[in-house]
Amino acid sequence: MRAQNLLSRPWFVAAVIGAVVVTAVEATLGTGGSGVALGLLGALVGVIALPIATQLGLLLGSALFGLRVRHVVFGAMRRVASWQAGRVTITVRALPVTLSAEIGPWRSPVVLRCWLAGLVSALAGIAAAVGAWTLAELPFGRGAALAATPLMLYKLWPRRAPMATSTGWLLFGLPRMPRPERDEFRAAPMAARAYEALRAGDVDGSRAHVDELVRQHPDLNATVSCRVSLHEACGEYAQACLLLLDHLSGRDAGPREMSYLLAGMAGLGFAAVEAEQLPPDDLLPLAKKALDDAIRLGYPEFQLSGTKGLLALLEGEPDEAARLAAIGAEHNTSPLSRADDFATLARAHMAKQDNAAARAALARAEDLAPWWPRVVETHQRLHVA
Repeated sequence: MRAQNLLSRPWFVAAVIGAVVVTAVEATLGTGGSGVALGLLGALVGVIALPIATQLGLLLGSALFGLRVRHVVFGAMRRVASWQAGRVTITVRALPVTLSAEIGPWRSPVVLRCWLAGLVSALAGIAAAVGAWTLAELPFGRGAALAATPLMLYKLWPRRAPMATSTGWLLFGLPRMPRPERDEFRAAPMAARAYEALRAGDVDGSRAHVDELVRQHPDLNATVSCRVSLHEACGEYAQACLLLLDHLSGRDAGPREMSYLLAGMAGLGFAAVEAEQLPPDDLLPLAKKALDDAIRLGYPEFQLSGTKGLLALLEGEPDEAARLAAIGAEHNTSPLSRADDFATLARAHMAKQDNAAARAALARAEDLAPWWPRVVETHQRLHVA
């Protein structure tokens, strides 16, 4: 991770502040170098443990109050292992310093369940900070407490950005949502079931859920997103692009929602050009702008590595396409997105005349979603080759 990205992370800023404060305190108290070292170690532990505590609280609240937990990721950097526990995918990465999860509504009442899960998350984080203060007589405890406390206050600040929702937003922002956003939340369980059916390869089952969404909530963003995903699952990239363009042109969305829509528009646009369903001269510049605008609005750039890899492939840069597609497959949590990235990786290897590597990438795609349109087409191309 680049240094400028680290400076934008609240946990890193809190670690620096905590370390400076601890160093000043220890110097004032005259505890010597060992006390300073223990204080710094405590500050580091505090900024790692506090977010993990709030995330564990959110997972516990989700289990208690009936939210859907789709994916739990422990650690950062390289993927070490991944397995299925019921409907939940658990992934372990090489650097054990973070805990994240994909959590969403599954049953009504949606708002109340999410608020209660947020409350459990806040209580877990506050308990962790209070626990650190009980050890404040020791340099290590002081470091942990001085680092964890401002970080917990930051987490209680209501924020909702692409790919991230703060504990404070669940507690204070969620109950004050205006009507359109509240309707999106209420429609989320049915949308989640449509996505789950797609993940399982049940296109007809997903279509039934989408049809019900269209009947009940025809104009919601969740409904349009499900319709777009269904078109993509059928290889109908042109229809998906046109539907999403029409939705974007008639919607005054906030930055977070717009970043998701633009990221989807970019990926679909590149796929439509690759499949020769729409003219590249018209669509490629539009899709590139959508990609840039999604990043500018806060969508994490590394999460779009697979999309950028497909663009590199379209522009005749197979080495760059392979590099980016591999990053996307490594960091994406959705099995369908990972399968798509492995399909891009296979096609990039084919463009480099390395069919053995292409077969290896395709095999990984077929392990995830053998029915996915780009996986099927890649298999056909490779078989002919």
